[in-house]
Amino acid sequence: MPADRQRAAAAYGDLLHRVFPAMAAGEDTEPAPKVPEMELQALWAAGMLGVGGETRGHGSVRILDFGEWNRCAGPDFLNAEMELDGVRQRGDIELDPTAQDWEHHGHGANPGFNKVMLHVVFKEPPHGWYTRNSLHREVPILTIEEDVWRRAAGMPRQADNPETERCREPLRHMGAAEIAGLLQAAAAHRLENKRHLFRAKAEHLGPRQTWFEAWAETLGYSANKVAMQMLARRAPLAQLGKQAESILFGTAGFLVPVLPARTSADARAYHRRVWDSWWALREQFELADPHNLPWVLSPVRPLNHPQRRVAALAESAARWAQIEPNLNAARAKTLAKVLGAISHPYWDTHCTLPSAPMPRKSALVGRQRITDFLTNHVYAQDDSPAAWASYLALPGGAPASRIARTAQRLFGEREDLASLLSLGYAHQALLQIEADFCAAQPCAECLFPRQLCQWRMPAGRA
Repeated sequence: MPADRQRAAAAYGDLLHRVFPAMAAGEDTEPAPKVPEMELQALWAAGMLGVGGETRGHGSVRILDFGEWNRCAGPDFLNAEMELDGVRQRGDIELDPTAQDWEHHGHGANPGFNKVMLHVVFKEPPHGWYTRNSLHREVPILTIEEDVWRRAAGMPRQADNPETERCREPLRHMGAAEIAGLLQAAAAHRLENKRHLFRAKAEHLGPRQTWFEAWAETLGYSANKVAMQMLARRAPLAQLGKQAESILFGTAGFLVPVLPARTSADARAYHRRVWDSWWALREQFELADPHNLPWVLSPVRPLNHPQRRVAALAESAARWAQIEPNLNAARAKTLAKVLGAISHPYWDTHCTLPSAPMPRKSALVGRQRITDFLTNHVYAQDDSPAAWASYLALPGGAPASRIARTAQRLFGEREDLASLLSLGYAHQALLQIEADFCAAQPCAECLFPRQLCQWRMPAGRA
């Protein structure tokens, strides 16, 4: 990592520790926020939640093979392998938000769960609780600590904070250079978090699949990034080949035997071609109802409909040999051109499978998607000094509503605010600050303003 980026990330980390030491140390007494179970499964399958730990009363466990992520009814992961208290064994693994969900879902009376050898939960079970199967045999419980899965899922705690002058007071008296230093430090910290998570994931999935999932997540926008990432996992790049379109649309659940009567002839012809290819692959890739992907259809702009996002991912998979060599900061311009050139004769003019054609073509991959991919993934993984310098020069564009709200909360009506937000790293920095401080604790208890008065970037360019 370049010295400037390392220095900036370390400076922000120091501020975080001094402002909120309990959070930095991973200590937390708040109840766990609700996380979709499928998202927890995706994090587990990628190795993002670790590969073991201490079970309740059964010694330490180490996962050797996460097994097959189940597409049908039954335990979440099949034919996995683990080492429990030094003894190797194969079986199934079930994940639940709480240990009690095992009984709530009827697993304890279901013989289909008798091969489960490990019950992974995300909240410490009540005293005296144990998981048992229909044979009345105890199933070892592994609890994933909240700070572990929260970091992996990127889900900070939420606090209801009204707008306050407490943070604005020290920021009001900081010069533009000092503000830029703070924002660069927060952005560097955010890059390092992303880099760490990417590399941990790549250890289990391989770099190629990890990049594919990162691009899928980017294509999904905020509303469908989780569903798109899960789709890329359920239909991995290595299994797509020439059938990427059929496999991805079918696995996504977007192919139906009969289209609405109003569907145009060109839509019917396209659907028939994809459906005929999917039919032979359906048994291998189709997801049963309990595992359907969590698509968000409203409020989503027509051009950002999930079906169109899946089409972009399918075309990307077909061109991955062109994309892959350019996944670094030095070739960012070439990568942008390759991604921007992705098109499809049907999806360039349609929003959904049954929709009428649009009057004019629209880019399948927009400029903002490419910028977001560069900002959140490409520059995060490239640790060269040149990449850091290029990252700091990326334009910001119009800030999203969440970023604008955080900027207003922290800076109020500073005259130079527009200039401060003109670069992309400032947007990333505000997201990091909002997650670490504004969303993490009540404003009345926050030490951020007091410590900020004493905080300074170390010498050297941020």
